Amino acid sequence: MKNICLSLAVTLLVVLLASCASSPKAQPEQSAQQGTAPPPGKEEPSYAVDMSAPKAPSPAPEVTYFVHTVKWRGESVSIIAGWYTGDIQNWKILKEHNPDINPNRIFEGNKIRIPENMMKTKTPMPKEFVDSFYPKQQRKDAGRSSSQSSGEEKEPTLFGPK
Repeated sequence: MKNICLSLAVTLLVVLLASCASSPKAQPEQSAQQGTAPPPGKEEPSYAVDMSAPKAPSPAPEVTYFVHTVKWRGESVSIIAGWYTGDIQNWKILKEHNPDINPNRIFEGNKIRIPENMMKTKTPMPKEFVDSFYPKQQRKDAGRSSSQSSGEEKEPTLFGPK
């Protein structure tokens, strides 16, 4: 009895798997081959697949670069992007085109590639442009001469936790 139930269960499982294995694509083809038309108002879905050779992707346009060599202290990828492209936010695009450079740490002599199609100017970046991003340092002796000439010392400003 046990063997009969087991063989019946296995047979049922095989039949179910065989019916699931038939694809829905095969059914419309069979009805089309037999010449039977679908009932009026009910159209069968189209399962047509384009089996032609895949189309080759169009070649990407060749990117030409302008190369900027870092020569000033304080240069950053965003400052370079600001000068050559007109927008400091373009540093992200420059980062993509310079995967060998860490945008957080560039040094004198690094070469930064800038896509020419983004450029607003090819004029070399002047030091004054780099310096404009940093506050001017006050001369140390200028502050002393005024306090020493009046004879009174200013109390130093305290900092740190209170």
